[in-house]
This record gives sequence, structure tokens and C-alpha cells, in this order.
Amino acid sequence: MVNGWVVLSVTIFIWQVVGTLRSADRFLKDSGNMLGVFLSYFLLFITLVLTLVQVADALASKHQPEPEQIITLTLPVLTEEGAIQVDGNLDWELFGAFKQTLKDHPEIQNVQLNSTGGFVFVARAMALQIQQRKLNTHIDTHCYSACAVAFLAGESRTMAQNAELGFHQYQMESGDAQGLINVTDELERDRRFFAERGMSEAFLNRVFNAAHTEIWIPTREELIESGVLLP
Repeated sequence: MVNGWVVLSVTIFIWQVVGTLRSADRFLKDSGNMLGVFLSYFLLFITLVLTLVQVADALASKHQPEPEQIITLTLPVLTEEGAIQVDGNLDWELFGAFKQTLKDHPEIQNVQLNSTGGFVFVARAMALQIQQRKLNTHIDTHCYSACAVAFLAGESRTMAQNAELGFHQYQMESGDAQGLINVTDELERDRRFFAERGMSEAFLNRVFNAAHTEIWIPTREELIESGVLLP
């Protein structure tokens, strides 16, 4: 529909140009008056501007999403437990859905985490939301790597009987990123955060000595003794 309107506008403009030029030529031959010719050219210029505005507006409207096409991502809410369920890789799209769902459901008190990790900066943003709202965190199946940052933000921190919480060091995947981000500084930042959340010094040392290529999964007893799990 839009393409047809653009073609029609351009066709009409070309027809107007041809007609105007022919009329101006006849007028000049009959009267020899250049003022009328200049006036015709001026009107032709105005027509050109209006045609371009119409075409630009039509093209812009073509790429404008219809209201029904705009989808707000949300996450599942477990109403019986008053929890928001966070599953999958921690990326910015998931964080947007996480934040929007919390806004739409102010009654939420618990965050249920099941993730193998993701971007640590996303995990920190989630942790800030959890802390500000004083939410509880729970692991239903597993929470590895960056997910642990979000988990440690909980007021109370629990996990299912067979669930796992895993830790390892960070590693930049891109050589360019290493020039912008100091991995040592980032590790130290989260070490301070974990300490503030009550993690013991001995446990901290084990967490931040775990190799990036492996996931260290402490036992439930170790997590309780270290102050990680809080009923």
C-alpha cells in the first residue's frame, strides 16, 4: 500500500513537471514575458518539496510498528509462592523483562533462579533490584557463575534439596574487551559484595580461586556454614 502511494506521488509529480514546462514554453513564445516563466518554476519547486515530504512521510510510516506489534516481555510469576521465575542466560533482554515484571507485580517477594550464568553486569543489575526491593532468592535446580551474584542479593537465600550453586572466576571472551575491562578489578568488586552479604573469608578464597574452566559446586553443608544459605 505504501509503495503504491510513493509510486503514485512520483508519477503525479513527473506529470506536473512535464505539463508545467510545456505550458511555460508556450507562454514564453506567445508573450515573451519571463516573469510568468519564473513563477511557473517557483510553483514547480514548491510542488517538488511537498512531494518529497509526502514520500518521506509514507516511507517513515511503513517502518513504524503497529501498536499490536509492540510486545512487552515479561517473566512467569508463580502466584502461589509470590515468586518471579528467572530461567536461562542472564542477558539484557532478560533483565528488561525481569524489571518490567517486578513493576507489574509489586506483590512479588521471591525470586526463583535457574540459570547457568551470563553477563556479570546483568547479574549485578538484577542484584540491585533484588536488594532495593528486599526480595528473597531461591534456587530450584541450578545457579552457576554470574547467577550467584543475583542469588547472594537475597534477604533470605534458599535452594531445593538437590539444587546446585556453582562458582568460578571470570574470563573475557574478547581480546578487545580485555583492554576496556580489568578482570581483576571486577573479581575484587564481587568479592567485596559477597563479603558484605555474609560470605565467610575462607569460603571467599575458595570461590575466587576456582578456575574459569570449571564450576566449583559446594555442598549444602558448606553453603550453610559459610553464610551463603540463609533461611
